[in-house]
Amino acid sequence: MLFHCFEQDGPFQQCLTCDGKLLEISDPYTITKVFRSTECVFEYAMCLPCRQKMAAEFSQESQERLNHFYKRNQALQSRSQKLNQSHVVEEWIQECATCQKPLTELAHYSVACMGFGDSLVFDPFPMMICSTCEQDVQERLSKTTRDQWDKFIQDHFEGPPADALKPDGIPLIV
Repeated sequence: MLFHCFEQDGPFQQCLTCDGKLLEISDPYTITKVFRSTECVFEYAMCLPCRQKMAAEFSQESQERLNHFYKRNQALQSRSQKLNQSHVVEEWIQECATCQKPLTELAHYSVACMGFGDSLVFDPFPMMICSTCEQDVQERLSKTTRDQWDKFIQDHFEGPPADALKPDGIPLIV
């Protein structure tokens, strides 16, 4: 399954930051994976409280820019309307959520989903973001926020996978 942990060859077991057991906590969680060609070079699961805590540490400027970007993105809005009845992961990730470029045309991209217990939550997840749109999101972040994100990566990942993503930067699906 796409959203299983490649490293553990099965479902993600715990939150990256608090070590909470994903099947036991009473909160949703996200799984994020970065692909370079067909290889997954970066993956993690994070519970919603930890994700919200991390996002709250972003600069006010970055938070406003990201909110503006996602709220005004017509592709994201039409995607939800088009897929609102689908519970097929492949339909949700067949094209970039923000620019609609087909997955079949991409060499580099990220995917993310939201889970609750052993089930996936649909709309706006699961989603796929192409590397061009990832870069666009990165450019909206303040230097302070980019530095915080880089520190988060350094604190939780040694060498590869973080090194494998340079110089493109570490993608951030919010």
